[in-house]
Amino acid sequence: MNNQLFYGRQKELQLLDSLYNSKKFEMLILHGRRRVGKSYLLSHFAAQHMENVVYFTGDKSSEKTNVQNFCQELNTVLKAGDYLNSFETWNNVYTFLKDREINERLVLIIDEFTYLYNSNPAYDSGLQNAIDKILKKKNIFLILCGSEVSVIEEIIDDSTKPLYGRKTAEIKLLPFTYKEAAEFFPKYSKEEVLKVYSMVGGIPLYLSLFDDSLSIKENVVKNCLSTTGYLFNEVETLLRMELKETYFYKNIMLAINAGASDFNTIKTKVDEDAAKIAKYLSVLIDLGFVKKEIPCGEKEKTRNTIYSICDNYFAFYFAFIFKHQNMLNGLIAPDLYYDREFTEQKLNTYIGHRFETICESYLKEEFYNGKMPFFAEEVGRWWGNNPVLKKQEEIDILAIDEESAVICECKYTNEPFDEKELDDLNDSALCVRKPNKSFIIFSKNGVTSGVQKRIDGDTNYRIVKLEDLM
Repeated sequence: MNNQLFYGRQKELQLLDSLYNSKKFEMLILHGRRRVGKSYLLSHFAAQHMENVVYFTGDKSSEKTNVQNFCQELNTVLKAGDYLNSFETWNNVYTFLKDREINERLVLIIDEFTYLYNSNPAYDSGLQNAIDKILKKKNIFLILCGSEVSVIEEIIDDSTKPLYGRKTAEIKLLPFTYKEAAEFFPKYSKEEVLKVYSMVGGIPLYLSLFDDSLSIKENVVKNCLSTTGYLFNEVETLLRMELKETYFYKNIMLAINAGASDFNTIKTKVDEDAAKIAKYLSVLIDLGFVKKEIPCGEKEKTRNTIYSICDNYFAFYFAFIFKHQNMLNGLIAPDLYYDREFTEQKLNTYIGHRFETICESYLKEEFYNGKMPFFAEEVGRWWGNNPVLKKQEEIDILAIDEESAVICECKYTNEPFDEKELDDLNDSALCVRKPNKSFIIFSKNGVTSGVQKRIDGDTNYRIVKLEDLM
């Protein structure tokens, strides 16, 4: 495992430092799916300002217990003695802060604050009252951190809720991109990094488990296929942390993994009530495990909707482990299981789907940095009818504004992109009704000499190889 203590997150750290150095009250909402590194980011920030930071993690216990635990942390910074030990409510804490003179910057970090909200429905109204009447007048930087997406959105974005309009900044912490994940593996080739990323995604903890002095097979066997490996039961663990009927949720994702992408096909495979499936899909989307897509450029209310597993480790688990996981409990050695299940063909097919998301992230970064001929209003997949050729088409990645489009093909195979595929790419452009069109060919192994001759000198075509994605 790499020994570097902290990777990336420079923009987030800059914002945290900026809010810390502010001369007024600040309230930051930090949220993101579980395991994405929220607590690790806050711990790193807190370590830079140790004498001024109160770091408290809420739990599912009573208000009294949480208040007492918070006061223990508060006492380490403010040195108030035994007085704080008598507090039993959050109002006791707010009154204490009101009467306390705070000269130096005081950072109050409340991790897993949704537990406090769930155990006491009046928590957010009490905090809102404290912010408006007490905290706004103090040299305080308040950070609320949580993983329950739907609860956080309800608390901070619903105009009927007490905390609406109180935040001064917000960070939605996302998994690392492929480019950022590469920092974990300086010894790996670009293709090896891509394989690891396709397997475990951009979750910092998962990436840190892989050791680039070992082969990918050795890492997968150790972390994913061995019963003692951290990731062996990770999917089940995460689902149980968030949900009750885990079996049903797993059936939905298993159906999606097997190719059921539209709602009706998922319903048929799972054989359950449509309303229940819709509800459970919504939950999986909120948790960041599944995503809902519509063709790029279409209106949100279209029925032309598909679902896919967007979390790389979940996708990897359901593609290679879940179906035969019982065998790994003493019926087959993990290394033999790897040799049997992880064939080059299966791996390339699986990685090919993940490759598209990596290419999409690259393209979005190119637009963000102004390296494209226009600024995209929307980027995503497209599928539908070709009005000229009268057949169904798919575009791996499409980026559009009112007048322009970039049409992309993604190929992750050992063969270079050939002329037949170039013809297919040009055919797919007939579906896009924009006056200005350009093309990007994302290809693991470049293009054939025939393709190179045809596009030489044509500025509407661009080739992006594996090494360019870094």
